[in-house]
Amino acid sequence: MNKDKKDPDIYDPKTGYFKNPKAKSLQEAESNGRFLNGDIRADGTFTYVMDKEGNIIFGKRYNPNDGRKRAPHPTLIGGKDPEVQCAGMIQFKKGRIYSVDNQSGHYRPDIKSLDKVNAALDKLYKKNPELFAPDSKWRKK
Repeated sequence: MNKDKKDPDIYDPKTGYFKNPKAKSLQEAESNGRFLNGDIRADGTFTYVMDKEGNIIFGKRYNPNDGRKRAPHPTLIGGKDPEVQCAGMIQFKKGRIYSVDNQSGHYRPDIKSLDKVNAALDKLYKKNPELFAPDSKWRKK
C-alpha cells in the first residue's frame, strides 16, 4: 500500500484508490447463463475480490489514469481503505467459471479466506451449474 500511496495515478490522498471502471460483480456480469466482460464472454484470467457483503467483483487490470500503470486488487472496489474477505485470480472459460485462487500481492489472503469464496461459488453452482465450465472442480464434485 505504501507503494500505491506514492503513485497519484493509483491512489489519491483525498479519495483513495480509483475504481476500475471495468469491474463488475458476478451478479451484474451474468447474462443468459454466461459471464460477460463488457459485451463479450469472459475468457481468461481476471483479478477478483470478495467484498464485506460477500459479492465477488472481478475485472481485467485497467488503470484509467494511465493504461501503462498497475491496477492492484483494491481498485476493484476503490476508496480510501477497501476491505475484502478474499482476493485473488478468477479464471473463466467461454463465459463460465473455471477456477479461483487467493493470489493477491496486496491483500495476501490466507487459505481460509478462500473457503468463503468457494462456499459462495458452491451456492451459485447449486443454483445454476451452467455458469461453471464442464471441467471446473464444481462440476467434478
